[in-house]
Amino acid sequence: MYRHGAVKTVTNTASYTGVTTKLILPTSISVPDGYVDWYVGIGDEVIESGISYSYEGFKVFLGVKGYNTESHTVQSLKMGQTVDLKLIYNYDNDKVTLLVNGSPLSWTDKSIPLAKPFLKKYNRVKMVHGVGDQGRCSYSQASFSQTQLRMDTAGATYKTWTSDLSETKRVVPGPEEGQTTLPDPRSADQFTVYNFAPLITKLEPLI
Repeated sequence: MYRHGAVKTVTNTASYTGVTTKLILPTSISVPDGYVDWYVGIGDEVIESGISYSYEGFKVFLGVKGYNTESHTVQSLKMGQTVDLKLIYNYDNDKVTLLVNGSPLSWTDKSIPLAKPFLKKYNRVKMVHGVGDQGRCSYSQASFSQTQLRMDTAGATYKTWTSDLSETKRVVPGPEEGQTTLPDPRSADQFTVYNFAPLITKLEPLI
């Protein structure tokens, strides 16, 4: 079987230029195949960036519409660790930046002109917990915490992200690149959702 599912919390309005959050990684993760991930995004499937875990360990990734997803293994990341993430998009210079623990990663600090037609100066933002596997992955509680919405282009004003500002759904996206079959319709069923905003979940195996 092929499982590709997620729990996604998306803001109700396109009023933001970025998002900052603390990600508390699970203390226990089992990945016999595939991956699990926890990330934030800007726009409708346009910019997505965060942390994934597979047999290769923890990776930081950045995916932008029109470009190949780039990811790098980070040996220093450990289960149970708290990681500060900040994702920013600047419409005026077509630039996206991901900061991890307060420092911008050089390979995520770049111009993305191909994505500009799909974005505006202010956009919806999202936080997502996902899985892509054969139904056997699991993790203990993964938590976003102290999540704030970036309200302006200068980064001077942030607003706490609470559940009334967004909607949370279980989703089963289409097949990933390289997959020829549709995901199992139960792909998002094994997420236990403890909180919508900030998003807190647990994942159990499907088989």
